[in-house]
Amino acid sequence: MPPPDPLAPVIQALSYLIVPNPTVADPVGTQTPNDWTGGANTPTDGPFFTPAQVLLSLILGASADLTTLGNGINSTLTGVGSALASLANEIGDLESTAGAATVLSAVQTVLQLVQGFVPPSAAGTLQSVNTLFGQLNTLLAQVALEANEMAAISQQLTATAPLFPAA
Repeated sequence: MPPPDPLAPVIQALSYLIVPNPTVADPVGTQTPNDWTGGANTPTDGPFFTPAQVLLSLILGASADLTTLGNGINSTLTGVGSALASLANEIGDLESTAGAATVLSAVQTVLQLVQGFVPPSAAGTLQSVNTLFGQLNTLLAQVALEANEMAAISQQLTATAPLFPAA
């Protein structure tokens, strides 16, 4: 069973402000992080974007200090969005998770074979290593999805930055 997806709830929560375009598909299929970070797709405003925009403009326009705070938040959201986009694109460019999965499966097969020939005291250690490789294999299957989700969050954060006044 694959581990729970930690990024999907973040995308869902941010969707109240900004809805990513396109929607992240699971399984991934032909999607790549560039679908969100390449600039060809524009996110859409969520149901709370306009009310938040009005409220934040009133609050952050109340004083110069609050305007400065808004500028800092805008800059931070843009920077984090850019960093996530870079990270997502690098992870998406990994050679082949399928190739790595094949290697890990082969290692697991060898470990299972070796377990039959080692003393019982070493068999437990080999079983632990075998379990570790199995878990890594499961995580590798999720790498493309996680990269796409990071790219979608990047798109959402970058599109949320204008809620705060820019200097």
